Amino acid sequence: MPDPLGLTRGQFAECWAEFKEYFEDDEDEVRSRPLRQVLKRFLESVMLAQLEEQIGARRYERGEGRRGYRNGYYTRGLLTGFGLIPSLLVPRPRQGRLATNVFRRYRRRYRVVENFIRQVFLAGASTRDTAELLAELFGQRLSPSTVSEINRVLDEEVARFHRRQLDDDWLFLILDGVWVKVSGYRVVNKVVLVVYGIRPDGRREVVDFALASSESEAEWRRLLLSIYRRGLRGERLVLVTGDGGKGVMAALSEVYPQAVFQRCWVHKMRNLIRLLPAGCRAACLRELKAVYLAANYRSARQCARRWAEKWRGVVPRAVAVLEKDLESLLVHMQRLPEQPAIWVRIRTTNAIERLFRELRKRTRPMCAFTNNASCERIVYALFNTCNQKWRHKRLWTNTKFTQNS
Repeated sequence: MPDPLGLTRGQFAECWAEFKEYFEDDEDEVRSRPLRQVLKRFLESVMLAQLEEQIGARRYERGEGRRGYRNGYYTRGLLTGFGLIPSLLVPRPRQGRLATNVFRRYRRRYRVVENFIRQVFLAGASTRDTAELLAELFGQRLSPSTVSEINRVLDEEVARFHRRQLDDDWLFLILDGVWVKVSGYRVVNKVVLVVYGIRPDGRREVVDFALASSESEAEWRRLLLSIYRRGLRGERLVLVTGDGGKGVMAALSEVYPQAVFQRCWVHKMRNLIRLLPAGCRAACLRELKAVYLAANYRSARQCARRWAEKWRGVVPRAVAVLEKDLESLLVHMQRLPEQPAIWVRIRTTNAIERLFRELRKRTRPMCAFTNNASCERIVYALFNTCNQKWRHKRLWTNTKFTQNS
């Protein structure tokens, strides 16, 4: 029986194998294959037209206006959003170089591919993993050093983030730091100091951060002065939450003397754990929770008094430490007595701690950052991603703040 398509058995088998391969691939890959072929022909025709314009003559054309001659072709690969286009024919003149806008000189990737590389890297993949993933997706292997070079573009974005102007529409600031390891001559511990802010309408944002050698007063002062000079004057600040370290409190009293300080309950509980014997630790901390879960400031003081009377004979040092800082732990109840629903947001630094957990997950495969710039790039990328997610997610709506002086 004759073949209705007019194909021999060999031709039919070859077509069927190609069709079967297309059928087994996913839909995007099926579309991208012919698109790569069309794009290859289109780019080659564009470059050919540009060469004809540059030398002033078409193929085999002779005339007085000719400014040069052809010199064959060379091939190069170009990585696009549709995948790798191999063996792209680039015409070349006998003198000089082809003036084309199809790709920049020495550039073998389109910007969309470089943006994809940065997104994969910032999502948590190492430079080596990113290079291997690109080899699977686009059919071209990039070295880990090339991936790092592409990601250095983020340095400009980091610099703009640290220089941007700020407004003064902030009710709450939360300050904290996380320790990271940075390589160099030897691996050293450094701290990322973070300023997290909440606006009156419930929008939140990482205002700024700084890579520092310690949580000293000088380092915190440098960061707070930076945001102050760029516009965050603190005229509307209700309170500032922090861990109660001497450095941050001294810097805060100097840069924002009008701000009221709220000591973090989580940090205080961690400090008390070290002073409690293992036998009574769970019961003591469980009863202490009644203090910050109280309905108002008066009830909280009464709960604290009962707790202190019960445990003073058992753990006197822990009771003394809590009583010394009790007023700074209950600032949120005093300043915002009519808004108990938001106390949970501002009585701890948990908002920043969640960011720190994401940062640790990102850095766990790396063991240590390569250098300071690498650390700032990844920290900025994480914080910027969170800021984008929070842009339309508010912690509260239609809340009017009344505060006691």
